[in-house]
Amino acid sequence: MHPIDILGKIIAISHSNLEIASRINAILNIITQDMPFDEAIVYTLDTDKKLTCRYKNDKSVLFPLLNEYRSHIGEGIVGSVAQKRIPQGFTFKDVPPRLGCLFYPDLDGYIQKYRAFHFIPISDDSYLYGVLFICASSMERLNKPHNAFLSMVAREIGGILRSNQLLISSKKRISELATLSELGRVLASSSIPQDILNSITFIIAKALNAAFVTVRLSHSFLKIDSQRFTYGEIGSESKEIIKKLEMEVKNQEKTVSLKDLDTEGYRNTTSTSLYSAPLTSKGRFLGTVTIGGPITQSGSVMEGNGRYLIETIANYISSGLENTLLTTKLKDVLKELNSAQERLVEQETFRNLGEMTANIAHEIKNPLVIIGGFTKRLARKTRLDLTENRYIEIILKEVARLEAILDEVLNYVKESPMVIKDSKISDFIDELVFLFTSDSAWEKIEITREYANNISFVPCDDQQIKQVLINILMNAYDAMQGSGKIVIQTGLKIINDRPFASISISDTGGGIDPAIIDNIFNPFFTTKDGGTGLGLAISNKIVLNHGGYIQIHNLIGKGATFIVHLPIKNTTIREERI
Repeated sequence: MHPIDILGKIIAISHSNLEIASRINAILNIITQDMPFDEAIVYTLDTDKKLTCRYKNDKSVLFPLLNEYRSHIGEGIVGSVAQKRIPQGFTFKDVPPRLGCLFYPDLDGYIQKYRAFHFIPISDDSYLYGVLFICASSMERLNKPHNAFLSMVAREIGGILRSNQLLISSKKRISELATLSELGRVLASSSIPQDILNSITFIIAKALNAAFVTVRLSHSFLKIDSQRFTYGEIGSESKEIIKKLEMEVKNQEKTVSLKDLDTEGYRNTTSTSLYSAPLTSKGRFLGTVTIGGPITQSGSVMEGNGRYLIETIANYISSGLENTLLTTKLKDVLKELNSAQERLVEQETFRNLGEMTANIAHEIKNPLVIIGGFTKRLARKTRLDLTENRYIEIILKEVARLEAILDEVLNYVKESPMVIKDSKISDFIDELVFLFTSDSAWEKIEITREYANNISFVPCDDQQIKQVLINILMNAYDAMQGSGKIVIQTGLKIINDRPFASISISDTGGGIDPAIIDNIFNPFFTTKDGGTGLGLAISNKIVLNHGGYIQIHNLIGKGATFIVHLPIKNTTIREERI
């Protein structure tokens, strides 16, 4: 077939819609079928500047041997042609052993089968794409028409490779823009920070085809339970390296890869490519984003433009996280304002209700005092039979009970001033335990005390806190019906970065009915015969006035635990920082 016709077939294939590998391999098959050539192989220049034996004709014998090693620019005949961009031809008499590369030992038994060798650079005026390698066994040297023909073929293959690079680059750019758009949508959402960060790691991993992505926040940035958010599985050999990378990123304030670490041992312990980039905003270090991907034959999936994309994503996340922080703070402030407004309304309502209740209580109590007094005088001066004496006793008993109820109501509604002083909670707990255990009714109650060593003094009104503990202990006694075990524990807890002293009282009274547990702090709610329903309401009010709160752990069939949390001032909190 005439070379012009062959070239026409090649051009038709190069402009077809076939995949790049199918097009180039088809062109190489045409060369070896319609021309006096036995081998047609294409090396491509990869992003790591190495030459890979990638395309071949179907009957190629040398391809599996040459594919074992990737040549550097300037190494062997292939590397030299790529470096100089000048074609080179050889005969079987002057071709260098192993094509000038020591790393092709398997070629020794095959080179002698061919008589002519030709290497043509695949390039244009600006870029090098690879090298076309031709072998022939039927001629000793290629003539000028052959050389001209192969140069045109190399140009055509270069055009295919260039178009493919542009297509890949366009797809990558579209993917990058889509990734940034998706990140922007997530960062601009009103989701909680944890959901935003989990979505970020997923989006980055998908965009970069990464094995894993982990975001590590500075402890002082967002006050959330976890400071690390990861998508994918991190191998045990990579965890220590990641911590090292994150520390380097914080110290250098720039992107660091596994290659940048000084210790050779780190690079030899993992087959994963690692990059860690800083998250910074307005000169403030927010954390790091670390990305891990497999190292393939052509190198890391994140080399070159991938590294630029990582840094772009890191900058994008940094701005978004700063906005998230501001949004979170704004929400917290609004929540506090709403809470403060609700408390003011409640306090005003409660104050008005308290004044009204106190007035009513006084109006009721005055007649009760008169009734009680006159009843006692009648009992002393009048001769009454047994039935009438019984009536007198009932009247006096009920008057006393009503007076006790009114006293509790007045104690609940009135605002008693607090006398705050540094108190050692273990001391007044010991006093209460001694008080209760001295009563014979408590002889079947076993009380265990466990005090924490890291609590010295707590600012509180000790008399009011004693009243709180008395109410809780009395409820425990009633729940256990006078027989069981009570455990009193103290401890130091950090809640929302604030230190609290905790006093835990556990009983074995079978727990609280879940149907009523939400009402136990409500005034006048009670399940006891003759109870006022104000004991826990008063206790809760006292603790809230101290800036604390009461927490309940309820185990049905076993018992209940009441935990009184009281704030502590001037306590140092140790934080983990990267």
